[in-house]
Amino acid sequence: MRRISLSLKLSAAFFVAIILAVALVYFLTERSVVQRFDLYDESQRANDFSRFSALLSLYYEMNGSWVGVDRVFVREFDISMGEHTVKTFVWAIERPFSFANEQGNVILSTNPTEVGRALSEEEIAGGAISVGGVQRGVLILPGYVSEEEAAFLASTLRSALLGGGIATAVGLAIAVFLIAQLLSPLRRLTRATESIAAGESPEKLNLRSRDEIGQLGTSFDHMVDNLRRSEELRQSMTADIAHELRTPVTIIQGTLEAVLDGVYDPTPETIAPVYEETLHLGKLIDDLRELALAEAGELHVERERMDVGKLVRQIIDATMPALEGVPSVRVSVDAEPMAMVDPKRFRQILGNILSNALRYTPADGSIDIVVRTVGDEVEISVSDTGPGISPDDLDHLFERFYRGDASRNRAVGGSGLGLAIVKQWVEAHRGRVWAENRPEGGAKFTVRLPTSLNAE
Repeated sequence: MRRISLSLKLSAAFFVAIILAVALVYFLTERSVVQRFDLYDESQRANDFSRFSALLSLYYEMNGSWVGVDRVFVREFDISMGEHTVKTFVWAIERPFSFANEQGNVILSTNPTEVGRALSEEEIAGGAISVGGVQRGVLILPGYVSEEEAAFLASTLRSALLGGGIATAVGLAIAVFLIAQLLSPLRRLTRATESIAAGESPEKLNLRSRDEIGQLGTSFDHMVDNLRRSEELRQSMTADIAHELRTPVTIIQGTLEAVLDGVYDPTPETIAPVYEETLHLGKLIDDLRELALAEAGELHVERERMDVGKLVRQIIDATMPALEGVPSVRVSVDAEPMAMVDPKRFRQILGNILSNALRYTPADGSIDIVVRTVGDEVEISVSDTGPGISPDDLDHLFERFYRGDASRNRAVGGSGLGLAIVKQWVEAHRGRVWAENRPEGGAKFTVRLPTSLNAE
């Protein structure tokens, strides 16, 4: 099917709209002028009928018949031509007329063919002339437009038609300008989207118009920025994943080669590091799988109403005794803060946040966990006395493999995926998570979860 360009469609639409508008204006103008002329003619006809019917009634009263009635409708003039004088006459009424006697027979008319014609009852009723309450004659004054009036009417209609033609030309010129103004940014947008489809990185449009097209251009520029940033993150993530996989694979490969070459004996001490690296690889693969499921919208939680404070204490009691040389952890819980949580996933959420706090808090520091109810949500905050977070990094902490301030980066351990997974699981609970710096120093991570399904 042949494609019709937008410019052609718009041009046709503008042309049809202009032609219809001009035609409508011309039609209304013509109707209005003709109606005005009709009203004027009707007024003149009524005046003429009133004036001549009075003269005719007076004539009949004085003469008792219509003999010589033509003198009522005729004006005589004397024209001097040297020694001679010539009498002439003109009609006293400046419009066609017919006059009939009592029997309804035309006896006088500006149209000779009308003389002798018998009028119809309708014509008699419309132009009857009464004398003493008795119908004595009939005066017929049909509609009439003089030559001057007809010329004026034709001139008016020609002017309206000429004005319509000029309006059409001006309208088309404006339409061409507007179409060009409209299609220019759309063509730029088309080229930019085609370059994106071809795998290229387009430049920003930077449209200056303040209408919907300008808004579309602004949204496109934001999309270009996001695409570039996403591409940079994708490349960075690919490099980071390769880095994270390379280290344990290298250790495993080197250790196994040493065992095969007889450099190391296959003792538990030799195999233990290999086992630890496989565990690390398995954890990394699980984290990447969870992030992939989150992107596909396939994270599933089995929530139940639980005492979050009690659950937090269980996690701390099960985790902290096995750790040595770590800061102290203090837990403060309101009375039975109940929320809808998946216990398994909540352990993962709190474990990753706590692991992050332990990683950056010195051994002589402290970590405070506060659980409380805030409106229709339960808030879990984890505060540490570490170095805090750079303001530039706060908005990116929950991005995978994000490398921020050196004081809080992955150089001290971890895969760089923990906080990204926390964000995904919190959102799967219909909750919120954010990070901030404490005024007295250190970082604070806050999680809020709904207390019921109705609070979502």
